[in-house]
Amino acid sequence: MSKIKVELPDFLANSIKYAVTQAIEEASKRALTSQYPPYMSKSEAAKYLNIAPNTLDQWIATTNIPYTKFGKTYRFNRYELDKFMTSKD
Repeated sequence: MSKIKVELPDFLANSIKYAVTQAIEEASKRALTSQYPPYMSKSEAAKYLNIAPNTLDQWIATTNIPYTKFGKTYRFNRYELDKFMTSKD
């Protein structure tokens, strides 16, 4: 297997390093300081999504927002909510 060496101009290499560093720092900060548990109630999920509770009720009725229901209790997985939101147009 041969290796190919690619050299980038300093300004571009530095820009890429900065962007990657910022993304890692932001992701780490969110993971460490998240005030939301992995599984949330309806009210916690609405706050997490920054929407009104009535909007969450509408989404439950009209979209494929991921949730689990135990009797009258709803639970929302934070990771699944993140995937759902990134798939919205």
